Amino acid sequence: MNIHVGTFASKNFEKQQKLQANILLDIGFNSSNIHLFNPTKLDNHFYNSHPYASENNKFAWYSFKPYFLGMLLNNMKKGDILLYLDVNDKPILGIKEYIENQFLIRKDLDILSCGTNYPNFKYLSSFHKSNLSLTIIIESLFLFQPECGVIAIRNSFKSKSILRIWYELTLMNSYSLNTKRYNSGLSRHDQETMFIISRIYKTVKIESWLRYKLLGKGLRRFVKFEALRKF
Repeated sequence: MNIHVGTFASKNFEKQQKLQANILLDIGFNSSNIHLFNPTKLDNHFYNSHPYASENNKFAWYSFKPYFLGMLLNNMKKGDILLYLDVNDKPILGIKEYIENQFLIRKDLDILSCGTNYPNFKYLSSFHKSNLSLTIIIESLFLFQPECGVIAIRNSFKSKSILRIWYELTLMNSYSLNTKRYNSGLSRHDQETMFIISRIYKTVKIESWLRYKLLGKGLRRFVKFEALRKF
């Protein structure tokens, strides 16, 4: 089981991406398993679906994220793990071993992420507030939103299918954000859609922020969020 890393950066963040890649090498990742992605590598199908995609709207409100992760998984061996990191985040020694151990312990685990310290409802788009089921709206009031700046994915048919569902959810949300009816309010488009996925599939694990805060355990322990932004 190889552990790969995929990152995405537009021109404004290329410096952070290169710095992060060097840190990944220093903490034990193989250079051939570090994949540096940028907007020019997104294919025509993506841009045909998102003709408005640009850096100004985070490449269709983060729809790029599940899309390019699926592209990377298609070129990896079955059973390998893909770690996604936002380029502003600094990985810490031990993250590779932690992820490997979590996927060895849970043979059914498809996606691993950590939780934020705020409920999903805090950053929920007006489109989702108007269209999600009452059950998910209620859960959004007290369950924490996932932190999609760091995600680990096992390469399998099922996980790639889940990514396609995630992409379609971000696609639907991004279309709604282009309309006057739904373009108001705070939202975190990749995270609120991953929350929906996590309520459907038990093999998508969102680690507890409270467990990290009280015990210092979990994936969050191995990432310094936003530590590279100022470089």
